[in-house]
Amino acid sequence: MTVGIFEDCTFCLKVKHLPRQQKRKLQTDIKENGGNFSFLLNAQCTHVILDNADVLSQYQLNSLQKHHIHITNPEFIWESIKEGKLVDVRNYDPLKSVGIAPPPCQKASSSEVKTDDPSLDSPPEKDDVALTEFSTENAEIPHFPQDFEVAKYNTLEKVGPQGGSETAVVELWCTGPPGERIFLTSARFLLADGTETKRLFSVQKSSEDASQRYERYVEELQEQGFLLREHFTPEATQLASEKLQALLLEEAVPSSALSQEVSGLVEMIWAEALGRLEHTLLKPVNRMSLNDVGKAEGVLLLVKMAVKKGETAGYLHKMMSEFYRLIPHRGVPAEPVTLRLVAQKEDLCQLIRDMVSVCETNLSKPNPPSLAKYRALRCKIELVEPNTEEFSRVKEEVLRNDHRKSPVNILQIFRVGRASEAAEFLSQLGTVRRLLHGSPAQSFVGILSRGLLLPKVVEDRGVKRTDAGNLGSGIYFSDSLSTSIKYSSPGATDGTRLLVVCDVALGKCVDLHEKDLSLTEAPPGYDSVHGVRGTASVTSDFEDDEFVVYKTNQVKMKYVIKFCIPGDEIKDFHPGDNTELEEHTPEISHFSKVEDLQLPDTDPLGHVKAGLQDPSGNSVPLEDVHIKGKIIDFVAQVIVFQTYTNQSPVPIEAKYVFPLDDKAAVCGFEAFINGKHIVGEVKEKEAAHREYGAAVSQGHGAYLMDQDAPDIFTVSVGNLPPKAKVLIKITYITELSLQGACAAFFLPATVAPWQQDRAVNENTQDTVKKICIKEIGTQQSFSLTLSIEMPHLIEFISSDTHQLRQKRTDCKAVISTVEGSSLDSSGFSLRIGLLDACLSRMWVEKHPEKESEACMLVFQPDLGSIPPEQAERSEVVICLDCSNSMEGETFLEAQQVALHALSLVGEPWKVNIVRFGTGYKELFSYPKCVTSSSTASECIRTAAPTMGNTELWKVLWHLSLLPPAHGLRNILLISDGHLQHESLTLQLVKRNAQHTRLFSCGVGAAPAAHGGVLHQSHSNAGSEPHLQPTPQLMAMLDPQPTERGQGSNPRPHDASRVH
Repeated sequence: MTVGIFEDCTFCLKVKHLPRQQKRKLQTDIKENGGNFSFLLNAQCTHVILDNADVLSQYQLNSLQKHHIHITNPEFIWESIKEGKLVDVRNYDPLKSVGIAPPPCQKASSSEVKTDDPSLDSPPEKDDVALTEFSTENAEIPHFPQDFEVAKYNTLEKVGPQGGSETAVVELWCTGPPGERIFLTSARFLLADGTETKRLFSVQKSSEDASQRYERYVEELQEQGFLLREHFTPEATQLASEKLQALLLEEAVPSSALSQEVSGLVEMIWAEALGRLEHTLLKPVNRMSLNDVGKAEGVLLLVKMAVKKGETAGYLHKMMSEFYRLIPHRGVPAEPVTLRLVAQKEDLCQLIRDMVSVCETNLSKPNPPSLAKYRALRCKIELVEPNTEEFSRVKEEVLRNDHRKSPVNILQIFRVGRASEAAEFLSQLGTVRRLLHGSPAQSFVGILSRGLLLPKVVEDRGVKRTDAGNLGSGIYFSDSLSTSIKYSSPGATDGTRLLVVCDVALGKCVDLHEKDLSLTEAPPGYDSVHGVRGTASVTSDFEDDEFVVYKTNQVKMKYVIKFCIPGDEIKDFHPGDNTELEEHTPEISHFSKVEDLQLPDTDPLGHVKAGLQDPSGNSVPLEDVHIKGKIIDFVAQVIVFQTYTNQSPVPIEAKYVFPLDDKAAVCGFEAFINGKHIVGEVKEKEAAHREYGAAVSQGHGAYLMDQDAPDIFTVSVGNLPPKAKVLIKITYITELSLQGACAAFFLPATVAPWQQDRAVNENTQDTVKKICIKEIGTQQSFSLTLSIEMPHLIEFISSDTHQLRQKRTDCKAVISTVEGSSLDSSGFSLRIGLLDACLSRMWVEKHPEKESEACMLVFQPDLGSIPPEQAERSEVVICLDCSNSMEGETFLEAQQVALHALSLVGEPWKVNIVRFGTGYKELFSYPKCVTSSSTASECIRTAAPTMGNTELWKVLWHLSLLPPAHGLRNILLISDGHLQHESLTLQLVKRNAQHTRLFSCGVGAAPAAHGGVLHQSHSNAGSEPHLQPTPQLMAMLDPQPTERGQGSNPRPHDASRVH
């Protein structure tokens, strides 16, 4: 076949004045000569065909120059065909003044596209939100960068008088960095006769103006008889842009119901994964710690390096023993340590990580219901009905290249899709082929939850392959079912096999006939590699056709095929009674409603019982806690004494998890046991763990203190003798926070359960029984003594959690708790009212024995009220966590905080309310000035904690696409802090710090403020109050002057800081 002269060319056609017949001829000539054409200008275009030089805006001209796209006219096409080759494009340039910028009065903004209508070229008035339609069907579609994001979307439907229906999908696109955003409103219609039309509307750079235009257009459609629909129909989904389809795919995962067939698949792959782990591991997967998994993967990396260096077998077995200590096995294999063994253990670690993540998503339940398991996969799965055209088509594609003589029985086909793959898929590379990937059923939990990953090693992955890694470290596919079957195996649960059908963007693919184990990427100039199958006429090292890509974003999963071959023993699989298919959503009426925005004033000590906790049949290992400390300015040194008694008649290991201030730095650890005094020393972490494990196995007493998270510390006490009493002394320093005109000190007493489990499940030794104490406890004996020294006058000292005794002068004080005090889950808080707290100062301390000095500089910002001109340009977004974990008194408390914060918002401020969980709902499409707070208050009062997980990142992502047009955006987050995807949330907070500040309020008895929420706020000039007792909330948000020094009614800017 002759190669066309336009084979590597893509032409963007902008020929508005060319006669219709010549337009069709131009398109036909391009296609017949191997070229492609498009009406959209994007980075894949090589030429732009123009018949009028004035159709391009300055923005488009800049884009053409950036991407080196040629500009020519239709004569270039016809002359090239005539000559049989590409002629010189410079001879057909329609633009004689490309380099000349238009006068300022004629420049088009980067967010507008010039049209033939003079009225559309004039800039809109400031307050005018009338739509400017610049393109309809059969008209030129303006250039808009294809890397846009969808900020808003809606689907609408109108039923015609004849019964036919019209469907509309409206989207608000945005692209560019925050300071240079451009927006576009796109509307696509499916008419009753099946005709698709599209309309596009220009907007300016202002996100507020773009949102107003979008909202106004949706209202216009409603006036025409269209009705908003909550869910997208298949027809509406086809109208959506690829970006929106990816979003819809992700939102479809947390659906409220599963089909019986999908539930069966989910249960089967879950059972396959758990079955392998139960057969291999010594303890259940839900008792594994991700900390240990990470350490084990690090050990395997060192072992791999040692194998490649040729270390002795004894040395390798010694290194692997550390792996088996971290990941206890039922039986340690006696086989030699090879790269194949390392690869198998790496796969095992990945499977454990997948399963632990699933268990943590479902609060460590060993066997969550089907719906919970499905959601944890984060992959949309739908059954393809057997009697449909789609089923027949996919079945035919799969069986087309089956070289086996025996038949294959296709049992079920499932349509699958992952949102991240849909969004990142590199379809623009071209040559997208439908290929197969076989894998054991036990791997499909990982495949569906995280996609196909690049292998961690080039060598054999522990799977018996014919061409194992012959093309290096890539993701392997085949176009032949017979090849893919080699990599699958019958499942242990029902005897069936699984394979995944993928769209693979091969792009430019190079054919290879010889092995190349060194490949980690495609050769230069290519996007993929094809190992050509050897035949009688083709000499090749490969027994099968192998297609390999080296980037995960070249793969998009489409279907999972469940099948069997002759010889497979099919079994009945009954997953049990825990296959919940629908989510039980409590009725909103079951929840108490908050009626009053005023925070109730109750006695913080009313619910605290003094004295020791009753044992209730179980001994209380931790008996008392004593705190001594010294506060100098905004720095505190704290000494914690904890007493523990072993009530067991046998030696035990006690592992104690305890929280400290998030800014704490531990500087001392001592232990007293049976008259012995042990002083801890700092060592490299791995070395300390090894020494501790060795001491325990030899029967010696051992102590290990470790930090597993920024605010979680653990103390392990090994071989504690029966009836022995241990006193542990921990010394740390911390920084106080500024709350209004007060220095605030807080000692937490409880860590969030999801953080505790990671620490207590960590395996430090396996010789003696381990006892895990998760809290300092409730109401043990507790005492605290602090000395305080300040640079300025101390106005008052108070505690919201404890009664205090105090002695003080102007700048110094000594405080202590009263007798009979206890430490419950509220912890201990202290507030010190200061005069001139924001005045910068320097402390100088001389060494008592040496001639040296140390200095401490203290800077505190003066957080006064915002100037009126800035307040008028700023906005407040109250984000109320409505996830399931907020149920009960926690949610009532959150509503009270939200209502009270709303009452403090000044008149110039623009406000919006966002209720979020797995998804989110906005009160307004953009922040508005609220003259009456009744609508916003009702939005908060009617909220209910029934929205699933805590996916704050989705809200932040949405808000980041529409940055504030002027001033600052202040987000008040009210949550118990159990965030999903904390790292992504933190990235979004940091990325938008220049225009958005996050202030978080932790509510509930054990808020994870000592985890993700706290760090999100500190990342972008925000703050996070620890909100537990209700009176403390009142003290933070009370707008009236009090003895605490709040002398004015704070605006939201102050309220989020004046704790």
